[in-house]
Amino acid sequence: MHQLIENYQKSCDAVKKRINELRNLEKSLQEKGDEFRISELDLTRRINLLYCEHREMEEIIEHLELYIRRVEERGNS
Repeated sequence: MHQLIENYQKSCDAVKKRINELRNLEKSLQEKGDEFRISELDLTRRINLLYCEHREMEEIIEHLELYIRRVEERGNS
């Protein structure tokens, strides 16, 4: 179970990294005034989807950690 949480955390980190990459690209294109390219790459939608995915992964991690704590508490009873 701990390995599963660790894997989800690595995925969360990868998603955060990708969000930053896309935000930097979006910012760079905005500075160049290339709104067409932003639209063409569908950056806003992709960034928003990654934020949703990140939030969902964090919720899963939280649920797994709560589950582990409950199981450990039952073992200590």
